[in-house]
Amino acid sequence: MPDPTWQALYIAALAESDPIRLDRRIKAARQAIRMLLEQAEDSSDIREHQLLKDALYHLQTLALRKRSA
Repeated sequence: MPDPTWQALYIAALAESDPIRLDRRIKAARQAIRMLLEQAEDSSDIREHQLLKDALYHLQTLALRKRSA
């Protein structure tokens, strides 16, 4: 089961409308996700690994959209 902490941070970043807070929320979510990915390197849970990778991709897209706005 995925860690609810990273999920809460991820959802908070996606829902953030304040551009100043958005950077902090994205950074916090990325850190939590990367930490889990490092811990899960030896894990055989491919589904969770893909879920984490997808979340990182969406956070990157969100950050790029913010910069181009």
